[in-house]
Amino acid sequence: MRQAGSSLLVGFILMLPLFGEFFHYMVDAGPFYYLSKAWPFLTLPLAVYALVALRTPHHNLYIACLIYVLAITPALSIYWLGNGFVDAMGTTIKVWPLCYYFSMLAVLAFLKPSPALLRQALLILGLVSLAVLWGLWIIVPRSHYAMDPTVSKLFLFEYERGYRIYLPETFTIILVFYCTHRMLQRPAMWHLLLAPFGIISMLMIYKQRLAIAATVLMVGWIVLINLPKALRTVALALAGVGAVGGAILLMHHSQGVSNSLGASLSIRQTSMRLLTEFLLDEPVRWIFGAGGTTRFGSVTMADIIGRKDFYLADLGWAGVLFEYGVFGGLLLLLLYVTAIRQPLRLKVPESVETEEALRQTALYGALHAYGIYLLVVTAVYSPVFTPGEMSMVTALLLYLNRRWWRPGR
Repeated sequence: MRQAGSSLLVGFILMLPLFGEFFHYMVDAGPFYYLSKAWPFLTLPLAVYALVALRTPHHNLYIACLIYVLAITPALSIYWLGNGFVDAMGTTIKVWPLCYYFSMLAVLAFLKPSPALLRQALLILGLVSLAVLWGLWIIVPRSHYAMDPTVSKLFLFEYERGYRIYLPETFTIILVFYCTHRMLQRPAMWHLLLAPFGIISMLMIYKQRLAIAATVLMVGWIVLINLPKALRTVALALAGVGAVGGAILLMHHSQGVSNSLGASLSIRQTSMRLLTEFLLDEPVRWIFGAGGTTRFGSVTMADIIGRKDFYLADLGWAGVLFEYGVFGGLLLLLLYVTAIRQPLRLKVPESVETEEALRQTALYGALHAYGIYLLVVTAVYSPVFTPGEMSMVTALLLYLNRRWWRPGR
């Protein structure tokens, strides 16, 4: 029995990074990179099973979104951008991970892992991510870092941020959120150390500004919702004063902030102007989108827009409007909202002992906070950059709420 539990734990440790698209853009990861690209198709039978045999919540919304992004948008890209059929279907690779909502639920329905096992898998992945981040930072020589992301997606050098490692921090952030919840329940020394250590590690090595800011924001939110009502009111008032003060300070030092953001800001500003001009040529593109292209197709964004540094993935929801239009953007937004519309707190059965109930609640709270985090970072990062993360988190939240396993329709 113990051996079966260990095998199940190892299985989830191996599967969760694939469902969370951990290796999806990491060309440095070799076979893991290609496995991540193939994972939506390898797990497609599981998605079909969940769609047919399980009464999954929100299935109509997911089906509508999948039909739009996998069929209608490619057709529009053929019409507006001149893509061939193969190239048009190639643009859908990034959105196939939306199917992970169904395939992840199928895996959970088949294997029925306990909340404790899921917690162990997620925390182990968080610890391993931190260890790998620091190990690479210490061991890999600076000569391996590249300024061109087509050479390396992992080891990067930029004039504004210096040397940094772009290792996805999905599980590190979930670990930080979990430790924050536990600190507010029954703090242990490792909770007190790991939460700030995770954030400091991201500041020193990862250096992805919005991701770090959103993580700190969500840690503050977790603390806020767990405060007594009187203290929460005081904290909200202080946060309001701080936000106003920060806005005033930002306005006074706007030029310095712009300089610190360097080329990334100017590139985004230019891209936004070009995007707006292209969409305004045919207003109907605003409604349904114009589709996208791939780097390897006969038609690329550089051909259409006239700039090699124009990437829809760097433009957040503006890029979504270009590719999917207002209609497709609303469908995608509803998927993100669905993830955070799950109940704020987990209802743990009374039969569960107090300490385990607190751990389950902390895990659920960490995943819920990560769902909000994913929505926050779409302010800059495209919501279809790694949609598998959101699909996986939604499935795990539903599973922990025991709303997942209802055979039949």
